[in-house]
Amino acid sequence: MAENESTKVCPLCAETIKAAAKVCPHCRHWQPRKWSFDNPALLQSLASLVIAAAIFGAIAGLGYFLEHLIGPKRDFAPYQNQIKVTSSEAGFRMFGSNLTVFVVGTLTNQTDFAWKNLGLEARLFDKNGKLIDVIQASDSSYNGVVVLPHAEAGFKIQSKATKDESDYVTNKVFVGTAKDFNAWP
Repeated sequence: MAENESTKVCPLCAETIKAAAKVCPHCRHWQPRKWSFDNPALLQSLASLVIAAAIFGAIAGLGYFLEHLIGPKRDFAPYQNQIKVTSSEAGFRMFGSNLTVFVVGTLTNQTDFAWKNLGLEARLFDKNGKLIDVIQASDSSYNGVVVLPHAEAGFKIQSKATKDESDYVTNKVFVGTAKDFNAWP
């Protein structure tokens, strides 16, 4: 190497090389040049940065999606009195040797929100006003019902009767629970 040429020491193998060298002739290590796109280390760093940004974006997007899918939803309790049963009627049917009592009716949603999975309870009374039976809607049979805002919906709930048909005189239906329509599941 000529005396007048500037030199430097390779950081990997500690050999003296020309200062302008891009690659060490002894160990083939790329010499650091911070802002040169010829430097594979810089390209590797940029690729890592792009991949990290993409992964972060995907995780943030998934978090946003999950928050809206399974995040906190509207509580039904403040709106319970705004879902009103407008009519209900009890009926009876024989299934084999079992007497089944059913209650059909309509209800209105006076809220600005849609509700699903209504927890309906029908209380059945005798001629003296004494409670003699209770029918509740099961989740499996009532999962698909949605009551839209400011709309009316019909319902039917049934169960095996515990008394004779003549004992059932009146009924009253209550909406005890409901889920926000946007809640998952």
